[in-house]
Amino acid sequence: MKKLILAIMLILVLAVSVSAAPPVQTSGGQEYVVQANDWLSKLALKYYGDMLAFGQIVDATNAKAAEDPSFAVIDNPDVIEVGQKLWIPAREPVTTAGDFGVDGLKNAQYGGIYDTAVQLTDGHYEGKPFVEGGASRPTVDFVKDFYAFGDLNGDGVDDAAVFLAENSGGSGVFTYVAAMLNQNGVPVNAGTAFLGDRSNLISVKIEDGIIAVDMVTQGPDDPLCCATLEVVKSFKLEGDELVELPQKEIGTVSAARLADTMWVLTGFDNPMEPTPVLPDTEITLMVDMAAGKITGSAGCNNYFGGFTEDSPGTLSMGPIGATMMACPEDVMAQEQKFLSALQSVGGFQFWNGKVLFHGNGGMLIFSPQK
Repeated sequence: MKKLILAIMLILVLAVSVSAAPPVQTSGGQEYVVQANDWLSKLALKYYGDMLAFGQIVDATNAKAAEDPSFAVIDNPDVIEVGQKLWIPAREPVTTAGDFGVDGLKNAQYGGIYDTAVQLTDGHYEGKPFVEGGASRPTVDFVKDFYAFGDLNGDGVDDAAVFLAENSGGSGVFTYVAAMLNQNGVPVNAGTAFLGDRSNLISVKIEDGIIAVDMVTQGPDDPLCCATLEVVKSFKLEGDELVELPQKEIGTVSAARLADTMWVLTGFDNPMEPTPVLPDTEITLMVDMAAGKITGSAGCNNYFGGFTEDSPGTLSMGPIGATMMACPEDVMAQEQKFLSALQSVGGFQFWNGKVLFHGNGGMLIFSPQK
């Protein structure tokens, strides 16, 4: 009887062991079935600690497919489909730290925009033309100088929220926020969410694992070109998704949003490739809403003037005066260019953490003083 009981117990232990066994796995590797939001570099990072080791998975899977048709044949490493069976060959994880700085983020891989992930190179991705020989093609750009660092997954290590601008040749510029986890110094895209078309970004922060984006978007009666509604959109990682939380509506954006901040001129004319300010000069602007005045330094002399706000995003400048201290010739030329452009300003808008003043005299690009 005792031997019978021991035999039954042994059978039960073996049964439990078999039921708890993982999918086919040998010393040489293991099977893996593709899940939603998978891509090869993400799997390479998971199993090897090196996102660039995805070629190991491609070669091993194709070798398996030659022997067993149940495995996928991978012709394009950028395209894998849910349900495909891959072979993950065994390999010791890479433990060297990567680059989680801005350069690393500008050269990372991002999903959630197209059906397959895109690889940025120095902050830019460019796909094939939609029509052979045509000019229109999918493009994705890293939004410069607009990102935040903070812990998104509670591991005590700073992750990042970055922003991407997508355009496929039309008038729309579609903005996305991407959560980037810091995995051994390597940036890994844990989730991407859509923000809007031609949205104007004001600021971003990460606090208690939540990404909060202050931005101007289209109100109920706004055309796509001319957003006027300020909102705060918030996002949190839940599993493999970046989930949007209820948004907070601030109201119609106004010049009051410019007050209580020292704005510093970072360039003229084109926000994408601005004409820089002369070295060792600082041009500033302060807005006093109560008095309806602007003041600041033009680089050498101080200036002052009045303004009125006629409607959201529009300004009318009154006469602008300035002190008359003599300055070097190049500084005076820059000062005159600035004051002339400022006098002609007819409106403003937020843009990727900056504020743009625009008018007949050109564009002035300001950033908040650090």
